[in-house]
Amino acid sequence: MITKKLALLFSSLFIGLSLSFAQKNVDIDFDINIGKDDKSSEESDLKYPRSFGGLTFTRIDWGFSRLSDEGSFTLSENNQFMSYKKSSNFGFDIAQYGVRLNDNFKIYLSAGFEWNYWRLKNDILIKESVSPVTVEPLNQDVDYKKNVFTSTYMRVPLTFEWRSNVFQNKKRLKIAFGAMTGVLMKGTQRLKSEENGKQKFKDTFNLQTFQYGPFIRFGYENAGIYAKYYMNDLFEKSPNQEGLRNLAFGLTFGF
Repeated sequence: MITKKLALLFSSLFIGLSLSFAQKNVDIDFDINIGKDDKSSEESDLKYPRSFGGLTFTRIDWGFSRLSDEGSFTLSENNQFMSYKKSSNFGFDIAQYGVRLNDNFKIYLSAGFEWNYWRLKNDILIKESVSPVTVEPLNQDVDYKKNVFTSTYMRVPLTFEWRSNVFQNKKRLKIAFGAMTGVLMKGTQRLKSEENGKQKFKDTFNLQTFQYGPFIRFGYENAGIYAKYYMNDLFEKSPNQEGLRNLAFGLTFGF
């Protein structure tokens, strides 16, 4: 129910912003590119197919990260240590190379970074350098204000993108879909308390070394909504956590 409400909120916000920008003919460009750009079809001398690529800062995703346990958003007893108060997903691309086949369709491979944040409910510590995943309770005499678990991945998505013909206001609808892969860079657990101050622990924490799954983006000109689902488990080499997977969705800018 919460997920449906959040999805409805994002959709309403996106539609409202799109209509507002369309009425005011506001042109907001979230793309920063260094290299061969994917130029507009307004140039009459363009030929297809043509390649594009280089450094970029675009496809900025900002939303929520929800854990699915064997298809349910209610975590099983083995995974209660991952119960969270808040969660978020954030990522962006920094490099790309692709081919525009015609005015409406292009294929490209990009690379960037992605973070998932879970603010844990329970006062637990995920032990470092231990397989399978092992947790231990924190000192009950310490009043912990924050317990955040973070995964950091280098993401490499393969994208198929379609855009509509140009409307009268020179804008377009866009749909992008494909396969999102990621290579683990690090895991982090941060604690905050008055007694011990800020504490940070870095390790792999048995997070999946290589993650993969489908994604989709739907937008109007440079802004839209996205969803992605990772088909392999959040943790590896940990039988009790089999079936625990990550679903992310939210707003996307610059695509």
